[in-house]
Amino acid sequence: MARLFSLALSLLTDSLWRWPLALLRWIAASPARIWAALALVALALAGWQTHRAAQWADTARQTKLAWDKERTAAHAAQRAAKAQSKDNAHAAETLHEALTAGSTDRFASFAIDHGVRGSTPTHRSGPVQTDPAPLPENPAPDAIMADISRVWITRADWLTCDATWAYAKAAYDWGQGAGE
Repeated sequence: MARLFSLALSLLTDSLWRWPLALLRWIAASPARIWAALALVALALAGWQTHRAAQWADTARQTKLAWDKERTAAHAAQRAAKAQSKDNAHAAETLHEALTAGSTDRFASFAIDHGVRGSTPTHRSGPVQTDPAPLPENPAPDAIMADISRVWITRADWLTCDATWAYAKAAYDWGQGAGE
């Protein structure tokens, strides 16, 4: 063990510096050797730079491939979202058309169920009105409210409200499905 320690100590002190210094003295002895050493150092640096450039080119190539993959995925997601939006819009349009198609039937059903007549309402003096209230086409200005509990609207207003309800219902249904 002592011999190994002695060898290590001698390498670190005396012989460690002897060979590099001798090499430098040998190179400095001739201008041709100096130029040759400089050329070798330049070649080593060029090789190292080439290696680094190849690493950077590989990193750039991998980054470009990753970006291309991300862009392709984003375009695919965008196309899928547009297709889903078109499907949702078509479904909402179909629902809206189905809801508005029954508008006249709903009006007729309401009129029959509630005993609505098509003539202008007649106002009777007295607290009780025995006939069911009709739904006028063109009410007189004083017939807007027959009494405090009943509001008169025209058939056109009824159909407008019904169409608005159908649009709102379709929009609500679309909104409920949009988060899925």
